[in-house]
Amino acid sequence: MKTSTFLGVTVGILIASIAYGAPISVLSFQGNDGEVIIIRQDTTDELGAPRTPVQIPFFAELLNGYVILGASAPCGTVSVSLTSTAGDSYSTSFDTTDGAILLPVSGDAGFYTIRITTSAGVQYVGEFTI
Repeated sequence: MKTSTFLGVTVGILIASIAYGAPISVLSFQGNDGEVIIIRQDTTDELGAPRTPVQIPFFAELLNGYVILGASAPCGTVSVSLTSTAGDSYSTSFDTTDGAILLPVSGDAGFYTIRITTSAGVQYVGEFTI
């Protein structure tokens, strides 16, 4: 799929998600740019398979050396950490009423994990490989 087509589809999905206020499900991604899967940590079984459908109020995409992390619904201020086997380690807080933030990614090959924790202690996790 051409990058322009991919970006057009992604932007269309994000606009639809924002317009209808529903979080979008995304696919796991391997490569330089693309969507990042985000799941609610406590809704998986011991093998990591989803066991309970829940709405995920966050979406993420890897684009040009950054993870764009957005919230489709206000969830207050959340803690965000990004770590990788390549040595990346980045932590920040994110006021979800701001809509989205950029998280820097080194671009070094490795397995990356993004962890989002709400003030109520609910954890969401996303993973991707570069």
